[in-house]
Amino acid sequence: MQDANRIWQFGRWIARRRPGSARLSWTGGEISLGVRDGRIHSAEGPDVGDLVDRLACEPTDETDLLAAARELGRRYRIPETQAMGAAKEILQRSLHDWLMDPDRELDLDDTAPDAVEGATISITHALVELVLADTSGEVAHRVLPDRNAVLQRSPAFLELYAPLRLSEEADLIVAGITGSATAGDIADGSNHNAEEVLRLEAALVATGILEAAEPELPAAELDWPSVDVDDDEIVVRRKLPVWLIAAVAGLLIVIVAVLALVLFGGNDDDRAAVEGSGDWGVVVEMGCEPQDLQRMLRKRNLERKALRTVKADPTNGDTCFRLIWGSFPSREAAEAAIDGVPPTLVEDGFEMHVIEVSGDEADPAALGGGE
Repeated sequence: MQDANRIWQFGRWIARRRPGSARLSWTGGEISLGVRDGRIHSAEGPDVGDLVDRLACEPTDETDLLAAARELGRRYRIPETQAMGAAKEILQRSLHDWLMDPDRELDLDDTAPDAVEGATISITHALVELVLADTSGEVAHRVLPDRNAVLQRSPAFLELYAPLRLSEEADLIVAGITGSATAGDIADGSNHNAEEVLRLEAALVATGILEAAEPELPAAELDWPSVDVDDDEIVVRRKLPVWLIAAVAGLLIVIVAVLALVLFGGNDDDRAAVEGSGDWGVVVEMGCEPQDLQRMLRKRNLERKALRTVKADPTNGDTCFRLIWGSFPSREAAEAAIDGVPPTLVEDGFEMHVIEVSGDEADPAALGGGE
């Protein structure tokens, strides 16, 4: 399972949706990707000459694959879809070589690439297409070498998965992943072809939409040596010095005092300012079952700028989600906006209500952005 850890790390990095750079190296090559908002803006390493040949153009001095595709497209009036499509195929070949090499290396940093004008490539779509297209299952096996790996949805699962627009069958499969079943159990328990399910799981793990955990090994029983200890020795070991007990008690008193000051101190003006600068939204639906999550996915595709999803209880492994409309600085503002919620977004029989979304629950990609 150690073999897949760098792939999983790369997937989690992709799912963060933060600007940064990734250098992927393998036995036969290297590629450096500059990524913003889940899209590749630059790709150094692949042979630009291959792109020139594919597009039947004259050579270019550009070393960045995507910059070369944009330049050749403008210079020779090649349709953007054709130029970037050729670049994506070359990029996917490099990603394939990296995934397949057991000696792959990965270096990540937060150095943001320059934002570019023109076409870019979704790194999530490129990887998902790559894994799903490999019907041999070899790439999927590199991503999930052990069928006993436990799968769970990432914290931003719905926001990352919805733009893929996969089939309803795929929606049903991934909506049923709750963090308690292994990749093999999910594949074997599905009505669909097990190998196809494993490819889907691997594609989503490679992009961080699903997260994999190594299977836990059963704890081996320890054979403790038998040692005879006198009763007097046991009593001595259990005694704590009086000074230590007093010191601990004093420390607890100080901690309680500090907490009281933090929780109840300050003035009313400060609290009033905080109350008016929160993040409140209108809950239009809540669900826990796979069909509920499918319905939320469809709504998110219709209203990507207004809707977001948060876990019902982010402090545990809860699989229930709330679908929230809008973001407002106070409860009063959110309540005043309830009448403006489009009726098509509210599930029949559901009573809309207002909640405050904490920093742990909030999804930074929910309002605006996306693919």
